[in-house]
Amino acid sequence: MAKSGGKAKTLSTGITRTGDKPTLAAPLENLTVASTFGYRVNPLGGYAPELHTGIDYAGACGTPVNASDGGVVVDAGWHAYGGGQRIVIDHGDGLKSTYNHLSSIGVSTGQTIARGAQIGAVGTTGNSTGCHLHFEVLVNDEKVDPLPWL
Repeated sequence: MAKSGGKAKTLSTGITRTGDKPTLAAPLENLTVASTFGYRVNPLGGYAPELHTGIDYAGACGTPVNASDGGVVVDAGWHAYGGGQRIVIDHGDGLKSTYNHLSSIGVSTGQTIARGAQIGAVGTTGNSTGCHLHFEVLVNDEKVDPLPWL
């Protein structure tokens, strides 16, 4: 996990961050938020509010997706529960990030990757309404709002 200078701060997640700088880098060069983390009506036909477990960033299909931090790829392939082509990176210390609905995957399970490395491309695979990146952050395997980590 990337560290920055300054005072150490322990978050409610139990992970210690230093300084006020972000822990994770943005996964796309240009960020246009299409949907935030939190409860919403599912755009694929839902009626009751349900938890949207990440941030959707709009982007043209084929736009490069970059690793938000270095780590080990623990999953790269088809996600059976709607994520389509997906990558999961374990950054260590209980922190993981996922990249969903990809049009292509440029890494493989077990591979060690660097922060900012291109890992795939924006797509619309799985349960998707159009080209975008669904980005998730997990702390100790619990999905949390990615925004405070960026």
